[in-house]
Amino acid sequence: MATMDQAGLASAVTALCRGEGFDLVAFAPALPQTAAREAARARLAEGHLTGMGWITAEWVERATDPGRFLPGARTVILVALPCHAEAPARSAGAGPTRGRVARYAWGRDYHRVFESKLRRTARRLREEFGAAARATVDYGPLLERPLAVSGGLGWRGKSTMLLVPGLGPWVLLGAVATDLELPPGEPLRKSCGSCRRCATACPTGALGTDGQVLDARLCISYHTIENRGVIPRELRAKFGEWVFGCDDCLDSCPVGAARFDAHPDFAAASEDDAFPPLAALLALDEATFAARFRGRSIMRAKRDGLVRNACVALGNTGNGDDLPALVAALGDASAIVRGHAAWGMGRLATRLRDPGVTARAVAALEVRLATEDDAFVREELAAALAEVRRMGGRGDA
Repeated sequence: MATMDQAGLASAVTALCRGEGFDLVAFAPALPQTAAREAARARLAEGHLTGMGWITAEWVERATDPGRFLPGARTVILVALPCHAEAPARSAGAGPTRGRVARYAWGRDYHRVFESKLRRTARRLREEFGAAARATVDYGPLLERPLAVSGGLGWRGKSTMLLVPGLGPWVLLGAVATDLELPPGEPLRKSCGSCRRCATACPTGALGTDGQVLDARLCISYHTIENRGVIPRELRAKFGEWVFGCDDCLDSCPVGAARFDAHPDFAAASEDDAFPPLAALLALDEATFAARFRGRSIMRAKRDGLVRNACVALGNTGNGDDLPALVAALGDASAIVRGHAAWGMGRLATRLRDPGVTARAVAALEVRLATEDDAFVREELAAALAEVRRMGGRGDA
């Protein structure tokens, strides 16, 4: 390998990566990503990353310098897997109210899929090429997207996602830093132009008016996955049926929109993987949650987070048959779940305007308020009752 020229070396490394199933491979110089660093610093200062405590000023410094990720690094190898799986068939006729899961999370946890492939890639670089190598998915201190842009794998869209020709935003990234000097790719001369469909599609305005900057405080994906606490009340009605992640900005992107292409591990095995019945989610305890979602990205939300999200989604999309599930959730061991169940009941009743549903909801909320001792839950119960009554529901129908 020592006598191989750069072109031959690049061809051999590309073949190695493709042998692991990475059809998308690019090389970026392992230089400090100064523009990305300044942008991340600005977002941090503006509070757009509030809630993600691991993203500190020091983390940003490390994550934008491949040389700190791997001392002596000369190249970062970027690899990607497509994740735009075709939706499973939906049940015909009436059925349970269902939520939605982001497409990338329908199958196996992508971290596990990447980890085994990246470990083997890094090991072979060390053994066959005598190179230093260190791999990561998205949990390590290395920002892959700006490197993928500099290596020509794609361009940065207004959604802040990497857009890959033919696939759009529907790719997941991995990276291997190495001290091999590989010929870097050329950045693509592409942009989103005047298109702003992603910003328009975002239900909460997290992308602003014209995109380019994502405010995590408004992002459905952030709140349904990373936020372990209270979802801001003013945002909940905008979450629709999402219980884990959100694809609205991705679905709106015209780049690669007509193509279904996904690694087999990312496909849904059943309708429930992509569109889970919401009442069933509310019935999960820790054991059943772990058994159902082990090996999947949904584990990231934790049991209480997923059930909380389902309470919000039922409030937004449920029917009268879903009220008993929300009533039962008022007795959940988690105060976070109980509080969001109260909101869900209030939202359901005011949305349906059904006297019977309203009466049962008011009665359940009042009974719970009489015994609830958690301040947050009491506030949610009182707010839900006030909203139902404001909309004309007295509970005496």
